[in-house]
Amino acid sequence: MKFVRNLIFVLALLLPGISMAEESACQKSDNYYCILDGFSPTLWGWSMGGGPYIASGGIDFIVGASAILYETARPDSLIGFWEPTNELMWTNRIRLIYDFDNDQVGFYFQPNLRYMFENMIFTVTSGPEIGWAYKTGFDYGWSVRIGGLAGLGFGSHEFGCLINSKKVYYTFSLDITLGFWAAMSI
Repeated sequence: MKFVRNLIFVLALLLPGISMAEESACQKSDNYYCILDGFSPTLWGWSMGGGPYIASGGIDFIVGASAILYETARPDSLIGFWEPTNELMWTNRIRLIYDFDNDQVGFYFQPNLRYMFENMIFTVTSGPEIGWAYKTGFDYGWSVRIGGLAGLGFGSHEFGCLINSKKVYYTFSLDITLGFWAAMSI
């Protein structure tokens, strides 16, 4: 029963604000771009890296066009493809962590709020993380990532803590955001 409850919780985090009854088809035009409609997950980026006594790798994805919570309004005088200056979106991250201190592997799910300025010049991502570690079992915590050019290229600095593992960590990751190219290809 606990597994079913956790599964429902994870599904609720994966699918924010999506209703099939209100879903409209995503129309491609010169004045608008869309990611994907419906329940289709779209790969948004991937990351690999590590820090003191920790190694990490993961993927970021979004589910449908409802992942974009806010974006700068499009100027009426502009024709063709346009990328908003400010964007706030809901992304989900699945990652693998190897903890050298406790000699354990963990899988974590992180629903995140991501703020992007000028597409990738500066990004801030923050959110909780829940998962399972080999020795400590169920684990949860919080993390904040700062990336983009503020992260020295395509890197991101992540600061976080895991409660049951009693781990406060810092990682520097190679963080490649694919969202811009996903939007261009549709």
